[in-house]
Amino acid sequence: MKRLLLYLLVLVLTSVAATATPDLSGGRRGPTPYDPYLRPVFTVLSQLKGTQPSYRKVAALVKQGRGFDYVFDTPYVATMPAVTASRHAGDCKAKSLWLASEMNDPSVRFVIGKARSTSKISHAWLMWQCHGRWWILDPTNASTPIAANQVGPEAYLISYVYDQTGSYCYTQPARNRRSVAGHN
Repeated sequence: MKRLLLYLLVLVLTSVAATATPDLSGGRRGPTPYDPYLRPVFTVLSQLKGTQPSYRKVAALVKQGRGFDYVFDTPYVATMPAVTASRHAGDCKAKSLWLASEMNDPSVRFVIGKARSTSKISHAWLMWQCHGRWWILDPTNASTPIAANQVGPEAYLISYVYDQTGSYCYTQPARNRRSVAGHN
């Protein structure tokens, strides 16, 4: 039985690596320290019902969000997208949540982690899959989508992932953006 389980594990890991599809290895489903503050995030993610937007549309939205002023309002709590849109301003959580709302793609992931390993504070961004490739959508720091497989090991370190199905924690920041979302 152990051999069969080991064989299946190797088979699954091999297929994940071959397709570059993210998985949740190292992550566990369950509450995160941010959950009490993320009602706006859970509300918006639960309402996403559209189809996958085009890369061109998403790139334009990232650029638009990057143009919003950076305004830090409330620690931990994301401003609702309508407020961010009306003010053309928000922090990383607000801009990312606004972007998720505008994309209306139920497969998008809201991520909290560190933009760089040397960062003192947490950062929020989105992960999105398009044409079999994962993209980092960071309207706070970048005006275009960033190919996740092109980012070095010291950038975009994932601590928590949120999607329509729940919360996922990482005991150590995930240095590999592919470990974000295998629960499609």
